[in-house]
Amino acid sequence: MKLHKRLAGILTGLACISLLASCTPNAGGTHPVAITDAGNASNLFDPPVQNAAGWEVTTHEEVIPARILCRMSGVGNYLITTKSKPEDTSSITPDSATTLASLNPQDGSVRWARKITPEMRTNYVTSYTSAKSTTPQDSFLDFQECAGTSFVSNERYLAFYLRPWMASEGSSNISDQRMNIVVLDAETGNEVRTVEVSGLVLGQAIVNDSLVVETAQNYYPAGTGVINAFSLSKAQAEPTSFRSDQWLIGASPESLLMSQELPSRDSYDALWPYTITKVNTTGEELGTVIGVRALHPGGWVDRFKDPEAAAEIANSQGDASERTKALEALQHELFHVDTGTTLDAANLLVADVVLPTGSGILLYTQRTESEEEKTVIYPTPVSWLDTTNGRNSLSQEKTTQILHHASQHVWNDGFFPSLTTLTPGVEAPPGSLPLPKEQ
Repeated sequence: MKLHKRLAGILTGLACISLLASCTPNAGGTHPVAITDAGNASNLFDPPVQNAAGWEVTTHEEVIPARILCRMSGVGNYLITTKSKPEDTSSITPDSATTLASLNPQDGSVRWARKITPEMRTNYVTSYTSAKSTTPQDSFLDFQECAGTSFVSNERYLAFYLRPWMASEGSSNISDQRMNIVVLDAETGNEVRTVEVSGLVLGQAIVNDSLVVETAQNYYPAGTGVINAFSLSKAQAEPTSFRSDQWLIGASPESLLMSQELPSRDSYDALWPYTITKVNTTGEELGTVIGVRALHPGGWVDRFKDPEAAAEIANSQGDASERTKALEALQHELFHVDTGTTLDAANLLVADVVLPTGSGILLYTQRTESEEEKTVIYPTPVSWLDTTNGRNSLSQEKTTQILHHASQHVWNDGFFPSLTTLTPGVEAPPGSLPLPKEQ
């Protein structure tokens, strides 16, 4: 089994925990949010072990990487504690909590840890029957499989959903749904702002000093979609809003990224071309980018060099697998939506990586071998880009990355964050990239 499929299986097995956040929605009122210091989190992590490559931390089985949970550009070295689904879902209580921790990139120690009540609402969802009613948000996430934006960050802030609830007990009306969204300072873990929104949350993003949340009264934005911008520099300021029929799918440092269609998130790279529209937080359109394959940190996108050819292939009547192969054969490039900088990616594979300084992008090749009835992927780095420092050129120098790799034994042994080195032109061991793309 290929590695990313194995990770997908891991996530599916872990996914049931996300429904703990909504199996017993409580009716009425404003739900208070408590954020407390969780201490050194020694109950979650063993002390980091220093080695020649950097460091490695052994986590307990209930700890999973936030980055893997949401596959969202910009998410760094944050880890979330989880719980197994109880046999009796009626035992789930409103005061259940989640612990969120950040590791120090220099030595793997716990930089900060926060206990959050109510629970965070992670975005990989597996349905299971419950005697309790669920919220419209659950139905939305079930339908979509992965919302992609329930946990987002840039280098300064991180934001995440908490468990939604219904304002009227027994209601299934989207207008009755409420949800708290928490924003923390990425460096300190201190609370910056907590906002309450009503309706269905379609997505969120962080741009400049604003948390931007898209809500609607349906399972899509057309007709009722509203973009709400909450200031993070003035925590008491009222939000600004504007109508939108497009999906909020991400953000660059200076603009929101909107799309008429919600890109597929069931694979690491969205090969099927789509168009994004840039808008500011007042709703003013700033331009469009066509032929996009995938979003990446820091305002970078992966796009086809020939978007017309990509569209022709995507719209053809051929077999889906054959069209995918044809799209993979097309040349592509990295493009910065704010600056217009273009970097050639040729036919290389693209991965988001977590650097000690923040988010990065890696270009690589890979070979596969069949070993004991499974396929093993060996990646070879080619070049990389630090997306946090304004660089606009690819580097072929050695780089270190923070990797959250799964146990080589069984998944419930936990995840093992580590600081490792990648050398362009030198084949790396299997599992050296966070989510290798399947050929």
